[in-house]
Amino acid sequence: MESKHKVGLIFGKFYPLHSGHIYLIEKAMSQVNELHIFLGCEPSRDQQLFDKSHLSKQPKVSDRFTWLKETFKDRHNIHIHVLDEAGIQSYPNGWKDWSDRVKLILNEYKIKPTVIFTSEPQDIKNHELYFGCPAIIIDADRNFINISATQIRENPYQNWSFIAQAAKPFFVRKVAIIGQGIFKELPIQLANIYNTQYVSNGYINYIERELTNSHNKRYLSEADYLKIAMLHVERISSAEVQANKLLFASIDFDTLAHYYQQVFDKEHQVLNALKENYHFDLVIHEKDFGPNLASLEYFETVSNMVERLLI
Repeated sequence: MESKHKVGLIFGKFYPLHSGHIYLIEKAMSQVNELHIFLGCEPSRDQQLFDKSHLSKQPKVSDRFTWLKETFKDRHNIHIHVLDEAGIQSYPNGWKDWSDRVKLILNEYKIKPTVIFTSEPQDIKNHELYFGCPAIIIDADRNFINISATQIRENPYQNWSFIAQAAKPFFVRKVAIIGQGIFKELPIQLANIYNTQYVSNGYINYIERELTNSHNKRYLSEADYLKIAMLHVERISSAEVQANKLLFASIDFDTLAHYYQQVFDKEHQVLNALKENYHFDLVIHEKDFGPNLASLEYFETVSNMVERLLI
């Protein structure tokens, strides 16, 4: 049976994208031939949302756009547009200016909406007034999926299961635990406890593989350090996709850059860039602890430090 409504619109901030949004979009898509999603962004409002949140870092517009694109990459009749709402009076004011801004995009892409979908009943009247088409409410009471972006911003880890799969890597907290002996076992133990991913020490792995087994004994070269760093990037990026709230590693890029500087008495631009772009939320060094601690003391102290990341 042919769908009654041909072209649908959905508006949202998707800050962050969650399963309630996805339900709204997929149910809307079942009623139209083509669906256009408008990602609203406004710098001061987005900053306020972040300031009131418990997020460790602020999602950029490009992050939110990527989450939508990745989630609906196989839904070829779903189209995503960025709606710049700067300079428009804040909601619930500014409907006329806001709708005019939307219509600029509609006209640019020759989109003629026949229906608007929303989970906000209070918006129905203005949607119909300014766009001249019916508006349909979906799951206004959150009966099907009881979650909101506000709840996730307040506690992303308590509401982890509701965060869109494409968005989860953004929220993963990265922990590096660096040391020898029993301390070296801690990241593996904690990864097991939190049912998540562990990334081994690429520095040690590389030495063992490339140098220990080499017939010609040699020291690490500058190129070796870059290979180690790229290996670690690859491992972390892969592990983040599968991680459950936390990701544990045995080395971070700051430590690797420090090793390089000690050997060559200079900084490495690529290592410094990786240090900035692959930020670890918590780095714990064995040397920061007192001597002669028992295994249990290490375990309990580090466990408490990690647990505080999820509050």
